[in-house]
Amino acid sequence: MSLTGSLIAIFLIGLTSLDPAMAHSPKYQNLPDLVENLTPIDWELFDRVKRFTPENLYEQINGRAEFFLAYNIISLTFGSFMNRKDNSQFIDLYIYNMGTPTNAFGVFSTERSPGEKTLDLGREAYRSDANYYVWKGQYYMQIIASDASGELQRIGMELAGKVTDFLMDSGETVWGLTTLPLKDRVPDSIQYFKVDFMGLDFMRNTYIARYSKNDTDVTVFLSQRESPESAQAAVDQYAEFVKKYGKGVDHLRIDGVGLLSCDMGRNYDVIFQKGQLMGGVLSVKDRNLAVQAAIDFWRQLRQ
Repeated sequence: MSLTGSLIAIFLIGLTSLDPAMAHSPKYQNLPDLVENLTPIDWELFDRVKRFTPENLYEQINGRAEFFLAYNIISLTFGSFMNRKDNSQFIDLYIYNMGTPTNAFGVFSTERSPGEKTLDLGREAYRSDANYYVWKGQYYMQIIASDASGELQRIGMELAGKVTDFLMDSGETVWGLTTLPLKDRVPDSIQYFKVDFMGLDFMRNTYIARYSKNDTDVTVFLSQRESPESAQAAVDQYAEFVKKYGKGVDHLRIDGVGLLSCDMGRNYDVIFQKGQLMGGVLSVKDRNLAVQAAIDFWRQLRQ
């Protein structure tokens, strides 16, 4: 079949798989064209597929634009499909180009709700009712349905699979996912904050994860800085923050590990610097558990 014939066939069958070579050809690097050709059978595209840049992102997701801008979004491709037989049924498709896999993982991870059904799509994915969320390479995709019916679940899953197939993935690793220890880690608990973690402007490039310690969930954080001096400066800034808003800090050295124990009133943060890394544990009620968890975390970290 000629390329022209293939394009016509794809348009007519809607959700039939795109040929991989065709999907990655220069003609098919235009996401709006790709989305339009994935309109489900007996459905139609409402208006047209739209593309938004950082400058006009607020027009589509007013109130959420700042969140994506904080992760250096490149563009948003948006399409809305409507059931021809029932105009109350619709499926909205959002494809966020976040520029890097790390930024895409950041928005995927921080929007994720615990306990949702995981899916074998992209690098990570999950479903909530008839809504689908996928991270693949530098892309983050949302499929939002008007209701949770089985039919919309089926169409949404097919659409998620087709879109995931044609999204490119460079294979670039995400540093935090390979650095945070596996032992005792709670599944799907890693999140990435590019800037202003905990509302602190000096806390950037920060990962958090939950670990099970003595039948207690402990939250750890890890931030990679530009140099050991920059990491130590961030620790010092954290100490100043605790002195202002907490009850004080204690400098500890246990088995060669330097720690800063922070009394936050009802719980404890214990932080450290290790080379270019700043890390620690957050909001642990038992001070001894917090200290031991921080030491275990320090020892397991690879630089």
